[in-house]
Amino acid sequence: MLRRKNNYASKLVRGYNVRDIVRKEMTTRSDLEFLAKKMGIDGLRVTWLKDADPTFKGPQIINMGSTLIGGTHWVATYNGQYFDSFGLVPPPKLSHLSWVPLHIQDIKKGYCGNYAMLWLWYAIHDEIDQFYNLFNKYNV
Repeated sequence: MLRRKNNYASKLVRGYNVRDIVRKEMTTRSDLEFLAKKMGIDGLRVTWLKDADPTFKGPQIINMGSTLIGGTHWVATYNGQYFDSFGLVPPPKLSHLSWVPLHIQDIKKGYCGNYAMLWLWYAIHDEIDQFYNLFNKYNV
């Protein structure tokens, strides 16, 4: 008789569970790297703004280290595009990248890392318009 694996247990890696991470308001570098692996986002760079490569075309998540929001803030770049869940202008170092000024994140909440990962997935699959269509003035 064959035994089936417990589906929940098979999703656990290093004590992580995808469901638990996407529900986390504040994500860490290791959370984002784990999600990238699970989402099939290869070659992800996770870095601080001061160390970010403004010419890198691959998936990149950048920690802005902002004290304006009481902590840190994750943004993403991919193939000449910039994403900030607050819809803010890219910093001078990344000002040459295209961006959409759509504010999708509540200033009082986290989830910027989760939004950045989701944006990267859509960008990599050349479906960035579908990402932005998920958010409109009625369901932000």
